[in-house]
Amino acid sequence: MTPRRIFLALLVVSAVLPAVVGPATAGRPPVPVCGVCSDSFSGAAYDAGVNLTVESSNLHVRVDESGTGHWTARTVIDETAAATFRDDPALLESVVRESFDGHRQFVDDPRNLSMQMDGQTVVVTFDVPEMTSRGYGNVLLVDYFNADGDTRHVYVDADRFTVSGPEGTVLVNDPPGADTENGTATWSTEDGDYQPIDYTTYLAFGPNNGLGTQAAAYASIAADSAPYLLSDLLYSALVPTLLMLFGVLAVQRYTRRRDATVDSCRTLAAIVAGLGIVWIAGLVALGMFSGGLSAVSWTLGLQFVALGAIALRRPEVFTFRRLVAATVGPPVVVAAAVSIATPVSELWPVPSSLSFGVIVTLFLPFGYAARRDRGTRLLALAIVAAPTMFVMPMLPIGGFGPGFMMILLVSWVLLTLAVGTLVYRLGWALGDGGESGPSATVR
Repeated sequence: MTPRRIFLALLVVSAVLPAVVGPATAGRPPVPVCGVCSDSFSGAAYDAGVNLTVESSNLHVRVDESGTGHWTARTVIDETAAATFRDDPALLESVVRESFDGHRQFVDDPRNLSMQMDGQTVVVTFDVPEMTSRGYGNVLLVDYFNADGDTRHVYVDADRFTVSGPEGTVLVNDPPGADTENGTATWSTEDGDYQPIDYTTYLAFGPNNGLGTQAAAYASIAADSAPYLLSDLLYSALVPTLLMLFGVLAVQRYTRRRDATVDSCRTLAAIVAGLGIVWIAGLVALGMFSGGLSAVSWTLGLQFVALGAIALRRPEVFTFRRLVAATVGPPVVVAAAVSIATPVSELWPVPSSLSFGVIVTLFLPFGYAARRDRGTRLLALAIVAAPTMFVMPMLPIGGFGPGFMMILLVSWVLLTLAVGTLVYRLGWALGDGGESGPSATVR
């Protein structure tokens, strides 16, 4: 397929894709996870003529082997309101039911709803069936909090919200924002902070926390979330991937049509080193001195400076294998080292930034191999796949949605191609000497 045809296909896909996939789901107002622990309960009581103050509350959900969740909410209220409800149990029942029926709640159809007073504590119990699905390796997957990719926002309206699995099981994965001690998941607002439950939350309970069970748990989560993850991936990465493909073909065709030996190897090397210095200066200005993203970003800048400096001084030392090792090795080693010390829930920026760093520098051996008529398909495939690899750790796409991510990726691809063209031409110039020919000419 010629670059012109690929460009036309890119335009068609850009126009049709939004209509096929559909716009990102609009955000909805957040809903409380408890329903009888805070404002909705107080509001329903006020409407019934009871001026009620919630002093503290906690919610516990125990999931059994059948997948049914047994919910218990314990809400401590002021003594005056408590005395009113103790004297009039029917009023208490009316207020509790109105909390669910008259207000937007996370659980909108509680089963076996019951309520009673225990001193100043309102104790509300109810059941929610089908909160789980069976995963691999005897893993019980609680997918009730997952919104299948929709931006459903749930917040904790109790001081503590705890979810535990069946007897003899422990929590295997690490849900975002939750404390996972004692084999359960607990969200706490006791410090006064607003505590949301991420709409991608899964809880996996298994017989133990061994590596095999963890692998089965994350495989189960991946299988359950695959349909909407693929939709987000398609919407956000398809157009940037096609654009990268078109750009790679254009760079190759341009370089082959214009003899790259007229380009000064020394000039190109100086430009690449200068880009590295500018990149490092930007990292300093932004104060990026810690974290996985910063580590990989610094590696990219230092690579550009080092590769440019060596190409400037001793271009003849480069071979294809050395170029591949020099471009891929450092960021992979740094990313692996960072990943060891980074919690799984905070790990997603590392592979994304790794994709950015490796792909830009990979244009160097790509140009070298093209000049020496070596096989370039694997290198080209790795570069073209970069937008997809960049997006995958971020799935499902939150924030402004897949459409906005697509726009960001298109900008990133254009920047990558602009810098990659210079790096490719440096590799092309270095390929004029090296393994089987005379030393590269420094003009």
